[in-house]
Amino acid sequence: MINPSGRSYWSATNRRLATDMTNPTCPVLWSPLCLQEHGGWGMIVLMMIASLSAAEPLQAQTRADRAAQDSLSLLERYQRARIRLLAREVLSGSRPLRVLPPKTLPTQAPPLVATAAASDTSTTVDAPPPFPLDDVRRVRDLERSWFLDRYSNVEWAYYGSGTRINFIDTARTRDLRARLQAQFGDPTRTFADVYSNEWARAPDSTREEPIQFSYWFVVNGGLPVRVTDVDGQQGRGLIVSTRRSHRDRLPALRAALLEPLREGERAPYVDYVYVEQTNHYFRVGFDGQDFFRERISRFDIVSGRRPRLDARDTNSSPERASNPAPSSP
Repeated sequence: MINPSGRSYWSATNRRLATDMTNPTCPVLWSPLCLQEHGGWGMIVLMMIASLSAAEPLQAQTRADRAAQDSLSLLERYQRARIRLLAREVLSGSRPLRVLPPKTLPTQAPPLVATAAASDTSTTVDAPPPFPLDDVRRVRDLERSWFLDRYSNVEWAYYGSGTRINFIDTARTRDLRARLQAQFGDPTRTFADVYSNEWARAPDSTREEPIQFSYWFVVNGGLPVRVTDVDGQQGRGLIVSTRRSHRDRLPALRAALLEPLREGERAPYVDYVYVEQTNHYFRVGFDGQDFFRERISRFDIVSGRRPRLDARDTNSSPERASNPAPSSP
């Protein structure tokens, strides 16, 4: 009996493997059973054959690279060698990297600065002409019914803050109210005219807009215009509205009608204000020197009766002292 771990066993196995390798009919290279029978030698042979077959493409690629290198001219070889040398010097820090100025690239669109300048120029050139105001008639509070009947079918267009911030956009509404009072007198409509017990009990979604004041005008004999506060006494600016057919002329109309207020005087006034966020009511106004605000009960407001300035509006208070009339808004 032959011991598999002995030297004689492996010698006989090697001789048989060599014989089989020289025999073309032996399936030692193809049969898994033959590989299992001859142990690790079959695997070694397969690895040698695979390495030889992989070496042929590698050698072919090396020969191709060498042929491509030989085809380069002397100048191209020098350029490649210099680029490699410069790259090594820059990476090692022996050669500083020179920073080049930015280079503009040709584009289809003009530069941003040129675009902004062109926009400003076109705005200036294409600006609408001033709106001519030949006649401005304020609608008094007793003429509201006449105004509503005459312009009941008007489709209104509204204009608030302009694209460029100016005096009308930045001035506080309470200050503009004092200037409107001096220029045109009492408003056409105030919160006292809107307020009623039914209005106070109605849901917010069905209530009429709780304006502080609204001036109605008839401009140039037949164009209806309304000027309304934006957000009560604490807001800024005014809303101007007119016929939708004059929507493109609204900026010029607002400027012609309200810009004179910049140099105008202020006159005393008093209004009621309702703040929806807190459900509070106030008496607000200007006493000739200071702006004031006083919280009141809703029962202090009588429907259809506007408030009046009295002695208490001229008394000093912490709120009045902190709100003097500014020299410029």
